[in-house]
Amino acid sequence: MIRPFLLAAVLAVVTTQMSTQAWADSPAIGVRKALLKEMGQASGPVGKMLRGDDAFDLAKVQAALGVIAANTAKLPEFFPEDSQTGDTKALPAIWQNKADVVGRFGKLHQEASAAGLAITDEASFKAEMPKVLGNCGACHQNYRAK
Repeated sequence: MIRPFLLAAVLAVVTTQMSTQAWADSPAIGVRKALLKEMGQASGPVGKMLRGDDAFDLAKVQAALGVIAANTAKLPEFFPEDSQTGDTKALPAIWQNKADVVGRFGKLHQEASAAGLAITDEASFKAEMPKVLGNCGACHQNYRAK
């Protein structure tokens, strides 16, 4: 009888601790992580196509560009001041160089949108897509913890 009670008490304390941490993080962190993860998942197959590991698929490329364009339009609002700490890989440099970060999202949005119109075949894909993906890497190098 004592053991089930003890187990229930321990679970209650652990659950409370986990809930407290989740609520301590800014809601913006979760949203931006989801948007960035979606971009990464959409870009993965595209990277394989660029490396020649997968066959070119225009529909997948267009879908990835659509996700990138849509998410980069939303992302700047999900870096408020209260989201600097918590479960995030965002470096403090983001808030020190906020205009640069917002500009990078804007540039990526524009390039993804333009590439969506320009890419019609494998040759145009190979010419345009590295420009788009290069923007991702530049931001990760400066503003994301390894």
